[in-house]
Amino acid sequence: MAGLAELLLAQGRLFTPAARPGGFAAGTPGTCFATASRMADEHADLLYVEGMVLADGVPFAFDHAWCVRAASDHVIESTLPDGPAWPTSAIALTDDYRREQQALRGVNAVITGGGINLADNADALRGGLPSHAWLPVGRPLPSTTETSARS
Repeated sequence: MAGLAELLLAQGRLFTPAARPGGFAAGTPGTCFATASRMADEHADLLYVEGMVLADGVPFAFDHAWCVRAASDHVIESTLPDGPAWPTSAIALTDDYRREQQALRGVNAVITGGGINLADNADALRGGLPSHAWLPVGRPLPSTTETSARS
């Protein structure tokens, strides 16, 4: 692996957009990493997810964080309005790994940009996340043979 895209292709999963459940307020735009982290800390049944998202009116995918329930692939959005965003590939991180990496780096983003020096991710970007860092939540990405067969 050489970068974030390769990491997300190798270990990422797919998640389903969903309306934000009652009781969850959207955080301020631009605070997705901190807001999703806080949500995961405040709700024991939520997992922090980090990856890339597409949104209406934005011509490129961008780094983003949200939450999911451990038994679901439905997004509980941290900051974006309901409806106009589609998660691409992302990784559900364990609480221990997330907190460890946030403390180590002094920022809320763990594997994506989010204001961190991507050199901090050199080991993960080169060899993948360690097994204790992530959870197989969400749907597996289609294999390249499945993608090729549909083309």
